[in-house]
Amino acid sequence: MASRLEEAADRFVIPLRRNEGYDEQALLRLREEIDRCGTAWREETHVPKRAALILAGLHPAIEACAWLYEGDMRQRIQEAGLTVSEADTAALD
Repeated sequence: MASRLEEAADRFVIPLRRNEGYDEQALLRLREEIDRCGTAWREETHVPKRAALILAGLHPAIEACAWLYEGDMRQRIQEAGLTVSEADTAALD
């Protein structure tokens, strides 16, 4: 489960970090993986450590990448970071 989450996170964040642009489909897949994990964790007594570390690093990584861009694109990436953060919170609730 954590490997799928990590893969989805990498598909969104790595191109941002390389200044290759914003991929809406990769963001949607990341949100789907976060939601899927949250559903699975509702029946567990704890969140796997690897997954928790991935989730904890997502918003700061996306926010840092936003500063590589200007104007509307920066704002769009920052909004994506907030959306991911909200999804993380919901998954961990």
